[in-house]
Amino acid sequence: MLFGRNRNVQAETVVLPEHLRDDDDVPAADERPEGPFDILEVESRDFSKGYMDLGAIKVPMRKKVSYRLEQEQAKQKVFAVSAVHENSTLQIQAFAAPRSGGQWDEIRQEMYDQNKTAKGAGVTIEEGEFGDELLIRIPAELPDGRKGERIARFLGIDGPRWMIRAMIMGKAALNKNEAGMLYEILKNTVIDRGDAPLPARQMLELTPPENVQAAMREAAARRRQEAKQARTKPE
Repeated sequence: MLFGRNRNVQAETVVLPEHLRDDDDVPAADERPEGPFDILEVESRDFSKGYMDLGAIKVPMRKKVSYRLEQEQAKQKVFAVSAVHENSTLQIQAFAAPRSGGQWDEIRQEMYDQNKTAKGAGVTIEEGEFGDELLIRIPAELPDGRKGERIARFLGIDGPRWMIRAMIMGKAALNKNEAGMLYEILKNTVIDRGDAPLPARQMLELTPPENVQAAMREAAARRRQEAKQARTKPE
């Protein structure tokens, strides 16, 4: 599957504690009046309640939405957070970007060119709530063996020295009437890039809170134990 860079990743489903549920060339805040926000634009906000604080990304928690952390298997680093609502998923990643902005325009064009030349793939540019979006269709085999396709909608938002790349999959990718909750989560997401100098396009690594890290370690231990038992099980 194309959809940009292909990664060897592993999704971790984390059950969160109950209390978490309830310069002139810098892009100006009024360019994103409804969010997502830079940390300096919402300094007074309390992230200890109602948010999953992952360091660089602070994602709002909503009822009837489950959250998943996407992790590189090789490095065991969390690179994205996904919100799952009904039959749709929103995945959020954040990257360092130049002060001048415009990084999403470059990446969107690269993704368009990459998928446009892929055999059988379909890619279109559509106007969306955050500007131009990519709708990508990749041929795929359905579970019952029939021919189908994987569909994803990509959105990009340029902020002060950061860029969000969001991906929507499922019903909401095609029907925006199904995407209300996911867009609301994206709009209320907060990015804390930090002050360290970073090259443009470097992914901002996420740091889950300790209780979430503990759940991830337990899940990893269970997988290792299951794999060990599978290897030693007599045929």
